[in-house]
Amino acid sequence: MPVVHVCPWADLPMVARRVRPSHLVSLLDPDDWPETPPEVVPERHHRVGVHDYAEAQEGMVVPEVEHVRALIAFLRGWDAREPILIHCFAGISRSTASALITLALHNPGRERAAAEAIRLQSPAASPNRRIIAIADGLLGLDGRLTGAVAAMTPSRPAYQNKPFEVPLDLWGA
Repeated sequence: MPVVHVCPWADLPMVARRVRPSHLVSLLDPDDWPETPPEVVPERHHRVGVHDYAEAQEGMVVPEVEHVRALIAFLRGWDAREPILIHCFAGISRSTASALITLALHNPGRERAAAEAIRLQSPAASPNRRIIAIADGLLGLDGRLTGAVAAMTPSRPAYQNKPFEVPLDLWGA
């Protein structure tokens, strides 16, 4: 069964060795760029250089439409029969937002089930609301993705998340 893997940057090498993903998404501050792990073809490593803010901050690069549009295009190019690995610095906000978008793309109409699946696997997940709001608009979801995040139970405070995985197919959930 295809799986979406999520982890913090510190665990990237270990998780990449273990799951051997076909595609990798890195969401980090614009000046932080990890090496592409040897398990991933460099052309299948998508980098999103944004700071982890939901509101504009002076001197910071917040997620914008062009960032999320490129992310969605990359996710649509992923062969969902293979594992994908998504990471950000802590594995809590930018990466969980991207994982939720991935699940929404492959489970139309199941946005709430996607958010619940992420919460079930990660009590610390707190999807970046700006990324989610932009994706909601780009995907024409009429607030369903934003609403799914708002309906999530509160996240458990954490400095860094533990690696986790969510099955891509939510139709049985």
